[in-house]
Amino acid sequence: MIRKNAYFYFGGICIIIAFFFLSYNLAEDYKVNKNTKNIVNVLKENIVKDARVKEKYIENPKMEMPIKEINGYDYIGYLKIEKLSLDLPIMNEWSYPLIRISPARYKGSIYENNMIILAHNYRAHFGYIYTLNPGDKVEFVDMNDKHFIYEVVKVEEIRGEDIDKLLSGSYDLTLFTCTLGGEFRTVVRCKIQK
Repeated sequence: MIRKNAYFYFGGICIIIAFFFLSYNLAEDYKVNKNTKNIVNVLKENIVKDARVKEKYIENPKMEMPIKEINGYDYIGYLKIEKLSLDLPIMNEWSYPLIRISPARYKGSIYENNMIILAHNYRAHFGYIYTLNPGDKVEFVDMNDKHFIYEVVKVEEIRGEDIDKLLSGSYDLTLFTCTLGGEFRTVVRCKIQK
């Protein structure tokens, strides 16, 4: 009888803890979604629409990407994934605390066709990129209003510590996030549309 009561109480405690974590994760996802929408709206309002500035990257693909500071953070543009109904601001540099706010550039440049973007697996960020399929469209818009349209060519799952595999290949744009358990990464490879 005592053993049954112990299992009952232990099970109840586990359910309460699980409910707490679920509530915390849902609240954090809601907050991230709201902040993401606000940031991307400010970015869209501040994009330079000057045709003279717009095409400089063609002459000099190694040029720095233009940056816009919002709330003390530097952004290089925004990413649109229509299939997932996402418009996401992209920070210039990444760190673990920063990607709690916004997806960020991990490496590379949109102008050199080698940019890698990472984000947390929040539903409001890259939580559903695993549902993308070859042929789906992804768009990046820089701060000079230059639109870069990509097509997904491959979606793969790699081990979390396999950085060499993440960096391998000649893809124009790569998106990645951790899976829910954190042991693997979902990686979306894209080629620019000519």
